[in-house]
Amino acid sequence: MQTVKLSTKGQFVIPSEIRKSHHLTAGTEFAVSFVGSEIRLTPLPMFPATTVAEVAGLLARGEKKIPDEAIIRAKIAQSIKARDAATRE
Repeated sequence: MQTVKLSTKGQFVIPSEIRKSHHLTAGTEFAVSFVGSEIRLTPLPMFPATTVAEVAGLLARGEKKIPDEAIIRAKIAQSIKARDAATRE
C-alpha cells in the first residue's frame, strides 16, 4: 500500500501507477464519500450515460423512422464480429 500526504491546501497526489492503470487524467472529477472510517474517491464518468431514445433524431434528416435500440445494438455487435473475423483471416 502506498501512502500520500495531505498538503496545507487539503490536496494530495494520487500515485502515478494508480492514475495510469485507471486512466485518470487531469480534470477527472471524483465523488467523495465517507464509508465507516474510510474516505472514498469514486471517479465520475466523463459523459453522462444516455440511451438511443435520448439522442434519437439529432442527426436524422427528414421523417426517417428511428430504429429500435435492440436493432441498433444487434447491428453494432454484427459489425464488431465482422471486424474481428477480418483480423483473424
